[in-house]
Amino acid sequence: MRRPAPCAAVRGFAYRFAPIPSTSMSTWVEIGQVAACVAVTATSGWLFRLGAGLRPVAIAAWAAPLPLLVLAPRVPWFAAVGVAAGAWLIGQLGLWSYYTRDVEVPRLLAAVRFAGGCVGVAAIVALARAYLVGGHLALAALAPPVAWVAMEFLVGLRSPHGAWWSVAYSQADVPAVTQVASLTGIWGVTALLALPSSVAAAVTAPAGTGGERVAVLLAAAAIVAALAGYALRRRRRAALGEQVHVGLAAVEQSGGPVRIDSPEGAALMSQYVEKVRLLAGRGANVIVLPEVIFTADEVRMADQLQPLARAAADLCVDVVVGVARLSETAPANIAAVLGAGGDPPSVYQKHHLIPGLEAAYRPGRDLRYLPGDRRLGVLICKDLDFPALVRAYRRGGAQLLLAPAWDFVSDGWLHSRMAVVRGVESGVAVARVARSGRATVSDAFGRIVIEADTTKGAAVDATVPLAATTTVYSRLGDWFGWCCVALTALILVA
Repeated sequence: MRRPAPCAAVRGFAYRFAPIPSTSMSTWVEIGQVAACVAVTATSGWLFRLGAGLRPVAIAAWAAPLPLLVLAPRVPWFAAVGVAAGAWLIGQLGLWSYYTRDVEVPRLLAAVRFAGGCVGVAAIVALARAYLVGGHLALAALAPPVAWVAMEFLVGLRSPHGAWWSVAYSQADVPAVTQVASLTGIWGVTALLALPSSVAAAVTAPAGTGGERVAVLLAAAAIVAALAGYALRRRRRAALGEQVHVGLAAVEQSGGPVRIDSPEGAALMSQYVEKVRLLAGRGANVIVLPEVIFTADEVRMADQLQPLARAAADLCVDVVVGVARLSETAPANIAAVLGAGGDPPSVYQKHHLIPGLEAAYRPGRDLRYLPGDRRLGVLICKDLDFPALVRAYRRGGAQLLLAPAWDFVSDGWLHSRMAVVRGVESGVAVARVARSGRATVSDAFGRIVIEADTTKGAAVDATVPLAATTTVYSRLGDWFGWCCVALTALILVA
């Protein structure tokens, strides 16, 4: 065989160690994109899990969308959409046992909810990506906040769980942020959470002009500065009215309500009477006990509640107690108000019932205030997931809401904070006590005056000031949510 010419040998050597041709380079780029997609899915999924769970970490909720939006214009659209859906699914999987075991949501329905959330988040990222790739940076920065609000708001309008599904509750322990809710409702907090990530994605996008990047930054800074100024001004110029001394009591109780005329019921009643006497001795004027402690017959309920009613009259305090009222025609989850004057109990009937778990009860429609004092309104647990009901109370004159409740242990923090945020939205203080959860008293500005774990029982009291003024949200309602729906529609057709 003839030996290759030196030049051919050199060429062969050079071919073996030459730079990778363009086709191989594209392969490496694709591998890099896959690695980036996996990393972003894991990172954002972990942050969503931290920031949107039953006990969220506030800072994680701010950071979770950032990797998704920054990655989106740098990978194909199907990759961006898949990463967004995967990250949200990872974040929500931590709630699977809560939905299916604690709240007893059918597995198929829970899976549909998870899938719906994945589709919603993926659609938001796809919308942002379209404008990021096209270099329309202002629309790219605007789309995620308003579309995310539109998604949460529209779900809340149709859901039997009201405004339960929102990342905004992650900020409930940050009053400087939640003050926005008094202007826009919780939807403004959601938009604020998504804004930094959308702005960061816009100013670092591969396409777009320098001038538009600066304009986006300046506009975002102006919005944040204006909202920060509003929050600071609201807290500094708070007009506070009279103070009310509230007591909250819970006794350790497993399982459902106890028949009030049973030996177990008599023992439980005795414990609650002692709690009422203890809190009255500390100076409480109003005492709230948890939801559905007892079951009582509709006809005999006034007689069956006599031990608590006598204690309330003897101690000159108002007592609100949760009862499952048995009736052939109108079984209900009620809060019985036992007045200091010894009058027959007045009754509030829970409006918003948990699907499945409370199917035996009939929902109520009327508002209930303490006898002779419209500043103090009464509702029950899940009712506080519905901003419209709280606004109705505020318009009716309520400045403090008294809420018997029953939590599922694991959701104690989250459900208590929903009540705190409802108070900020409409400018009302909230006194809520849940068995198997938390007892909290918060003022109209989201400051928690006192808090206790009730899983082993508790008796706490605090003096809470009443807000003397209403809020923009309590007067105008969901104006911001509807604006975001309209803006999202306009962005889609722009």
